[in-house]
Amino acid sequence: MKILIADDEAAIRQSLRLILSSESYEILESGELAEVHSLIIKEQPDLLLLDIHFKGATSLDLMRRMISEQIQVPTIVLSGAASAAEAALAIKLGAYDFIEKPISADRLRLTIERCLESLSLRQSLQVMTNQPSLSVEIIGQSAETKKIRRAIEQYAKKDVKVLITGETGVGKEVVAQSIWKSSERAARPFIIVNSAAIPDNLIESELFGHRKGSFTGAVSDQVGKIEMADRGTLFLDEIGDLSPSAQTKLLRFLESGEIQKVGSNQIKKVDVRLVAATSRDLEKEIEKGLFRPDLFYRLNVARISIAPLRERTEDVAPLFSYFVNGFCSKFGEAPKVIAQEAIDALLEHSWPGNIRELRNVAERVSLISDARILREHLAQVLTNLHRTKTPQTQVSESPREILPLKEFKNKTEREYIEFVLNHTGGSITQAALLLKIDRTYLHQKMVTHGISNKKGQKGG
Repeated sequence: MKILIADDEAAIRQSLRLILSSESYEILESGELAEVHSLIIKEQPDLLLLDIHFKGATSLDLMRRMISEQIQVPTIVLSGAASAAEAALAIKLGAYDFIEKPISADRLRLTIERCLESLSLRQSLQVMTNQPSLSVEIIGQSAETKKIRRAIEQYAKKDVKVLITGETGVGKEVVAQSIWKSSERAARPFIIVNSAAIPDNLIESELFGHRKGSFTGAVSDQVGKIEMADRGTLFLDEIGDLSPSAQTKLLRFLESGEIQKVGSNQIKKVDVRLVAATSRDLEKEIEKGLFRPDLFYRLNVARISIAPLRERTEDVAPLFSYFVNGFCSKFGEAPKVIAQEAIDALLEHSWPGNIRELRNVAERVSLISDARILREHLAQVLTNLHRTKTPQTQVSESPREILPLKEFKNKTEREYIEFVLNHTGGSITQAALLLKIDRTYLHQKMVTHGISNKKGQKGG
């Protein structure tokens, strides 16, 4: 994958290149705003990391030009000191997210992964027509999918809070996008915050903003995501991962509509519609004392529960067909036909990773098969998936050899990490989220155990 870094500070470009060096991306750089447009045309990057402020210029005009010329490049905007208006306008002009400097390495990596994944899912869950992307319709004819469509239609224009629940990978962000695009706020910003991707000590700053000097690393005033979403919609993903302190402040905002930056005494009134999502069972989290019941009652005004893919098998074949032919189009190949035996194999799989896993399988099949009709290649990919579903060493079974306890623990840990990495298709960031450990710590474990990722790099 090709990423273009556009920033007028050489030190920032070098830092970003270093952060992304372990991911096997092809990195392009530009320090001149005037040449970014020509580089996009010439190199056709898959992603643009774009500083909002260049010396004597702003990149907002470049984003407007890209829209007028129908140049579609997923864009993540970077800034050390942008105003709320600039941040909101960047999102309105199509930026996926807005990351403030200094940039967290883990935050950047996860944002990039989610940006590309979100783009693919939105494309794949749209009806296969030439309608503009604002016309979003979820693919599938199962009873569960029809219920989701009805709920979106029912809640979108009523400007109520919506809580979306469902397992990881079922498409919660796509549903949130559909609510926004069908609402009266569609012309206003749609701001995404992934609670699980932001360290606990930074989540309040991320949501509410901060004043310069309010904590170590706060080198300038920063706008929070809630303020950026003023008059628009805030999508708070994985809300069950919020810290107790952040839950308290979010509850206060929902009750009053007021925000207060970290380190500031000033209070500001904002008008924001909140759509939240979680893969956790919030009722159980409340029983454990991990989630505030009063916050849950505030969020649970309108609820959309998305069933896992295994419970809406009627959607598997049409989704898979669309994914495959989407990749065929991307790779410059003719569309493929899915044979009945291939469909049968799809329906036998339980899809623990839901739509995300289905898309991953479709991509693998598209890469390895030159056949016009998909048959045996799909069976091969699914067989490999079944082999990786369970680690070789299982504590529930008797060990095949007697080992020192430390050696047995290391062996089991290595095999389980390899299993999770296989499940995520080699994504270290997603594996770290599933294991609920820091990405850097997982990277260290991979180096310790000599584990290579799918691209063949040690711990990369």
